[in-house]
This record gives sequence, C-alpha cells and structure tokens, in this order.
Amino acid sequence: MFDAPWILAQQTESVWSQLDPQTRAKVLATFAGLIILGFAMMALTWLGGRATRRYMGMERKSRREETEFRPDDWAHKPLVPPLDESPTAESE
Repeated sequence: MFDAPWILAQQTESVWSQLDPQTRAKVLATFAGLIILGFAMMALTWLGGRATRRYMGMERKSRREETEFRPDDWAHKPLVPPLDESPTAESE
C-alpha cells in the first residue's frame, strides 16, 4: 500500500509514452470533448442570463452613459477657498 509512490517514482518512462496509440487517441479525444463541453456550458449560461434578463424586463445599461461625465463632476465647488476680506487681514 505504501510502496505505490515509490514504485511510481522509479518509473523512467512517462505514462503517456506507455500508452498504445489507440488509447492515446481516446485520451486526447476525451480532453478535447471536456474543453468543448466547458465552452458550451459557458455559452449556454451567458445566453440563459440574457434570456432571463429580457424576460424580467430589465434594461441593459448603456456603457456610453456611464463614461459620459463632465470634468467637474468629481469635485465639490469651489475648488479655491474664498479670500478672507476682513479688515484685520489687511492691517497685518
């Protein structure tokens, strides 16, 4: 039971090279199928989300509305504090 890692560590050939060509082709086809299945699941999830949003009547936010801002929107006015026009400031 505990000899399995030791035996696997002593192998000089990789597992991939030990497989016959027919089994290698099956393994590659399985990996390709899993990748295609993953992309299909992502696409169906995205399409399902779009259909759900459309069914619920939620409108999509426009990206242009979010990026259109005025340069002065980020700061409170006035940026420069008002000058103190008290008579004591002039006498000093």
